[in-house]
Amino acid sequence: MAKQWHQLERLDHKALKKLQQEREKAAKLATQKAENQKKMIVGGVILALFIGVIVLTLVIKKKIDISNLEKAKDNLKYSSVKELSGTPEFKTTGDWQAFSSEFTFKDNYTFRTTDESNIILEFPSNPKKKDENPTKNTIKLYPPNNGFPATELTVKTPLIEVKDGNPLIAKQIIEMAKGEVTVNISVDGKDLLYIQVANITIIGQTSMFKIKYDEDKEKGEVVVKNGLVEVKVTGSSESAKLTGFYKVSFEQGELGTPTQASIIQYDWR
Repeated sequence: MAKQWHQLERLDHKALKKLQQEREKAAKLATQKAENQKKMIVGGVILALFIGVIVLTLVIKKKIDISNLEKAKDNLKYSSVKELSGTPEFKTTGDWQAFSSEFTFKDNYTFRTTDESNIILEFPSNPKKKDENPTKNTIKLYPPNNGFPATELTVKTPLIEVKDGNPLIAKQIIEMAKGEVTVNISVDGKDLLYIQVANITIIGQTSMFKIKYDEDKEKGEVVVKNGLVEVKVTGSSESAKLTGFYKVSFEQGELGTPTQASIIQYDWR
């Protein structure tokens, strides 16, 4: 009998030990599972923070890029009064104002000369390379002379377009009402200025040319000293391409026939 009790005790001890091992094993697995879950949660938080930082960085970079692009676009809109003599006048929307010093501007400005006054306006061009200072176009406005009226023209804000992420001037319109101007088109500024006189549009390659227009007589001419200049009738296929030492007259919106010009008869200063 004692032997049977001893055998039963041994069996109970083994069962208890096995049960204890299973509990320890279960506890260990539960601990491991909790540790794994904790690691997954920490890893998920770190990953979420990492993605958040990347997204935030991209958003900030995009905002900076947009800000820089808008700033670059705005910088291309500025023209300037480079030189002047006498007391010419300008206006934006109000009355005429006399001025006697150089300034920059980007809104629509109308200028006119008075007796013995000149103005040289300078216009922005597209740089060939980033951070490069391009050569610029200029227009000189003359005072009334030999029965010809004072010069009056309006400078329009340039039209800006974006190509490959870079802002560029597409064109800048100059509306000439009357008078006499000399236009210098630079290497970097070709095909940018569209000078409109009545219903005539003048576009220059690298060139130097003169425009004269009498508003009362509705008559004018374009004289080319050098380079290539295209003179077009707005809304028509009629046009003339002029090279150095040639001119074309226009009257009441119609172009004449290009003829050779004696350029020494004109003031190019």
